[in-house]
Amino acid sequence: MPFRFCARGWSMAPFIRDGDLITVIPLHRKPPGIGDVFAFIHPETGKIIVHRAVSKCEAGFWIQGDSVSITSDGVVPITNLLGRVTRIEREGHHVWLGLGLERYVIAWLSRQGLLIPIHQWLSHRLQLFMRRKC
Repeated sequence: MPFRFCARGWSMAPFIRDGDLITVIPLHRKPPGIGDVFAFIHPETGKIIVHRAVSKCEAGFWIQGDSVSITSDGVVPITNLLGRVTRIEREGHHVWLGLGLERYVIAWLSRQGLLIPIHQWLSHRLQLFMRRKC
């Protein structure tokens, strides 16, 4: 059965932000894959976390937050996966970016440690552009 909850924290920024409403569906509808964003029970802390699968191994998925460059959640067994994030709502609007086909590129960039530097560079360029328009 699908469930919804409000995201807390910034570990998935910019794709999921603190306060976003997240919808999670069980995995039985489609097998889990790289690039998917999962709600899972952390194997060490027992807390429910939402992060992205960046690679797969025999023991499960290597999972980490999109805005976490150094640390990750490590390998999370498939049995710990509660479901896949299928919808993100921010201020009453559906957020598309991060769950479509681009999730594969995002997972690769995250695994390589490039997602944060690229996001920072793009944010800086956008700020410069916006200042020039005024």
